[in-house]
Amino acid sequence: MIWLFSIDVSLLNKFGNFFGVARWADLIVYISIIFFGWFYFDLLNKQTKDKNKLTKLISFDAILRAWKYKSKVKNKDKKDNFLFLIRIYNEQNTIWKVIDEIFDKGFRKIVVVNDGSIDGSLDILEGKQKQYQNNDLFILSHTINRGWWSANKTGFEFIKRNKNLLWVEWIVTYDADCQMNIDDMDVFMKEIDNNNKKVYLGSRFIETATVENMPFMRRLLLLGSRFVTFIFDWLVTSDPHNWYRVLHISLFDEIKIYSDGMTYASELLSEIKRLNIEIKEVPVNIIYTDYSLKKGQKNSNAFKILIEIIYKKFFFK
Repeated sequence: MIWLFSIDVSLLNKFGNFFGVARWADLIVYISIIFFGWFYFDLLNKQTKDKNKLTKLISFDAILRAWKYKSKVKNKDKKDNFLFLIRIYNEQNTIWKVIDEIFDKGFRKIVVVNDGSIDGSLDILEGKQKQYQNNDLFILSHTINRGWWSANKTGFEFIKRNKNLLWVEWIVTYDADCQMNIDDMDVFMKEIDNNNKKVYLGSRFIETATVENMPFMRRLLLLGSRFVTFIFDWLVTSDPHNWYRVLHISLFDEIKIYSDGMTYASELLSEIKRLNIEIKEVPVNIIYTDYSLKKGQKNSNAFKILIEIIYKKFFFK
């Protein structure tokens, strides 16, 4: 084709007119943009798959080493049917308090995925294991940091592989930065008793819910996330990026997750929609602190999350 155009340049204009382009140069520009776009996403797909392979190896190693801890809890009441899944990265300042609050509330099963922390988090976790010898505190440690969703993937896979040994019905996804209120579990359990759903989503924006010290820009971005969730998943939810969630353990055989990055909350909702699972929103009470705002997602990450959602929806293969 290029050889033919080099003999008779006028053929370029005829070729461009065929496609409704006034100048042949414009056509070349458009073709180049399409080609480089294809090349970029093809390269991104390869990079994403390579990252996923590495995460699988890191995850498998963490799961393999974690099961040396045998389950100690013999179920006595309904709180023993709940297991808390917490991911951490350098949370030595708060993880001890979160574990104490959960156990003090009467729950006795926690899985913590330590995503390659380089502070004293692991030492604190091991100390808590000794302190609560009659409870289940499983520690899964990534040898290197892999990202927010990768830690959740490891926890999900651990639960999937060992669900018959954990003796639980419900998985609570919980944060390590002290933003969440353990007393909200009373409301979750009440809703579970009164409904026949498999997914209960915490919300900061429904009746009786409260949120303290939330920056205006964060509130605005969360409002935008509702629109994005509806556009891409046709799912109506008031607080799609709230990670306070209670999921029935049967879902872990069906949920498929891929991302290692910041789209973990959106990706899980996409799976819930794909599986056509009904949801129930539950009011929760969230407190933003200087520490949690510093540790959490930056407002500037909203655009990155949107781009990753679009990429995963339309270009990932």
